Amino acid sequence: MQIQITAVADPALIAAATRHGLRRPVLAARFTGWAFLLVAALLLGVTGDLSAGLLAGGAALAVLVPVILLNHTARGLRAGRLTTYEISEGGVASSDAEARHAYAWRAVRSVEHLSGQLLFRLRGARFLPVPTAGLSPAQIEQVLGTASARGLPVRRLA
Repeated sequence: MQIQITAVADPALIAAATRHGLRRPVLAARFTGWAFLLVAALLLGVTGDLSAGLLAGGAALAVLVPVILLNHTARGLRAGRLTTYEISEGGVASSDAEARHAYAWRAVRSVEHLSGQLLFRLRGARFLPVPTAGLSPAQIEQVLGTASARGLPVRRLA
């Protein structure tokens, strides 16, 4: 199997992939921030003293960290450059005029079929969104089948 796609990043697809790909870290930051704010409110109620550190930390984790994380990642992915994506038996790769990144299948944790794109989840919170506009349904199924045959979890959310 050798599939090659050349496309310019679609901002709407990049935003959707970023929100989906970073859902867990963003939820963890928000949950921790709200926990800090709750502890600050409880301390205010019990002792009458407002902890500025807990209040500032909670607000930062609940609001600022998710916004910065999502915006930074989305900006990095949607640089507007023409990108070539290659999916083969060896793995998945992306390249543009400035860089090439290749990942063997063993570096991929899972593959998700979102509306208009395939999301290859890598180690940590990293991911590689690949647009499917130039692919037929049979090619998409071939990619998902290859990932599944290699023991990767495959989710169809489209």
